[in-house]
Amino acid sequence: MGRKTTGAKLEREAVKRYLQQYHAVKQKKRILEERRRTLSAELRGPSTAPAFRATPSAKPVHPDGAGALVFQIADVEERIEAQQEEMDRAVQNVMDLIDLLPIGSMERTVVEMRHIDSKTWEQIAREVYLSRSAVFNYYNAALDRLARNEQSGKLLGDFKARNRGVKK
Repeated sequence: MGRKTTGAKLEREAVKRYLQQYHAVKQKKRILEERRRTLSAELRGPSTAPAFRATPSAKPVHPDGAGALVFQIADVEERIEAQQEEMDRAVQNVMDLIDLLPIGSMERTVVEMRHIDSKTWEQIAREVYLSRSAVFNYYNAALDRLARNEQSGKLLGDFKARNRGVKK
């Protein structure tokens, strides 16, 4: 594999990582929301879960006390709010990059469906009436086009600088 091919592949991967940022923060938010539901359920009612123990009065008592759960829920709520702000920034970033693709093009449609709507490859293929391999071809063409675009270079550079040292 030549140096030029390797460089193009690296740029394509950089574009892909950039486009995946919205999906990643959306997933983190979903995890936090599930954590909040679990903590709220523990606080609300009796449970047979091991985290609770029966007292002589037969009332369930959380080992750390209900107050600790309230603080944990409040902390999770704050994190969810911060995650929502990060999601807003991420979707804006992704849309800024997608805006560099021609309006109405199949490349743009595929990238939007994948990275904004979070659709599976099968869903995208079904909705645009193409085979999966054709969808991949359009997707890869979009990645290549974005990787070559001068404006995307700045967006990708800023993204790399912000995420330097952060493991994925």
